[in-house]
Amino acid sequence: MKKIATSAFTIILLLGLGTGVLATSDQIACKVGDFKEMLPMMQDKHPQLSEKQLKEMHKDCVNQMKKESSTNCMINN
Repeated sequence: MKKIATSAFTIILLLGLGTGVLATSDQIACKVGDFKEMLPMMQDKHPQLSEKQLKEMHKDCVNQMKKESSTNCMINN
């Protein structure tokens, strides 16, 4: 019984520490795909917008992410 309790405690402790390290890390990279890659998802989310409007939205979003120096994102375009 002690082995099971010790094993469970160890697993919970390791998961807790791993989550804490991940939460404080600023090395997590986010990616923004190019317009052609994002178009199907954008059309699903915004069916009322034209392709030209979606392209402008994507362009504005990428520009906004480039301006934010606090985020360490890798933008793929």
